[in-house]
Amino acid sequence: MNNRNVVRDIVLRFGKTLNEHSKHMKCFCAYGVQLEGWLKGEFLVFLDELKSTKEIVNFDREVSSGSGRRKVDFCIEISTGVSSELIWVEIKHWLIGYQKGYKYNSLFYFGDPSSVGIKPDVEKLLEIERGSKFLLILATANPGDEWLTGVSRFNGKFSPLSLAPLTMPEEFPTSYFPGLLEVMKIS
Repeated sequence: MNNRNVVRDIVLRFGKTLNEHSKHMKCFCAYGVQLEGWLKGEFLVFLDELKSTKEIVNFDREVSSGSGRRKVDFCIEISTGVSSELIWVEIKHWLIGYQKGYKYNSLFYFGDPSSVGIKPDVEKLLEIERGSKFLLILATANPGDEWLTGVSRFNGKFSPLSLAPLTMPEEFPTSYFPGLLEVMKIS
């Protein structure tokens, strides 16, 4: 199984954990909050379970990306049978809805070049030479069709940076969406 499929499988399984907390995500959306720390904690517990069952070799959190004080949320080591490979995952939590009178949608986050958007995260991941790079974005609520429109907008606006969607909104309920994106640079 290639790294894309391994990470997609991990995220789909993590989606079941999120589904157990669907009440949380509805509440987050209703109150217009983004709780990235909560998401990282849930993912940490999930990865710890995968490590204890030997479904992954190891993982680390807040790993230096090699440039200054920049860190990536998670580095997961998987076995390829012969050797092991690294999978880098940056976590984001996006509110899809209203916060303090302003409406946020995935098109906004994909198009914003500041730290509110994902462009700086993509650039940080691409500085890492070894391994595969991914963004895991928990959207509360599910962005629906705007997700793919946003990916296209990002790819056009920030080329040669490129994102490939590996999960789709229709695979999840309306209250949340764990959007998995592979991060690449088109040469």
